[in-house]
Amino acid sequence: MSKIANMLNMVQILKDENVYSIQSLAQKLEVSERMIRQYKQELEQAGIYINSITGKYGGYQIDKENDFLKLENIVKEEMYIVMKKAIKNRNKVEIEYKSINSGITKRIIHPAELFCYIDKWYIAAFCELRKEIRLFKLEDILKYEVLEQTYDDKIIIKKKL
Repeated sequence: MSKIANMLNMVQILKDENVYSIQSLAQKLEVSERMIRQYKQELEQAGIYINSITGKYGGYQIDKENDFLKLENIVKEEMYIVMKKAIKNRNKVEIEYKSINSGITKRIIHPAELFCYIDKWYIAAFCELRKEIRLFKLEDILKYEVLEQTYDDKIIIKKKL
């Protein structure tokens, strides 16, 4: 995963206000303990303050006064993390999607990238139903399930002219 994705995931983990050891954060994010310390520094430079707690049960804890964490996409934070893992592992994802044109449809997608545009999160994915790359707004995904099936990210899509 990219450095930014790891830092966002670290913030997500710390949001429950529990104390996490550097070692446990490193294991969860699959990085070194040195990287966790670096993420903390960079997050603090961006205004996201993380408390360091010393002692036997010490570690990192998000500062409760942190206004930055009032992300408006709270409902979809969990989905963001799940989709990031699906992208990393190339798992297909079955979604129930609410579209303006098609209503509610079930689709199987091959997620490729998550991005934020005008304060809304989207996932770019190959849609098996439409047989092309589509953008799905996370807030319009009503249900999702990561499948054990994987996809080949080197599939060439031939578009009808």
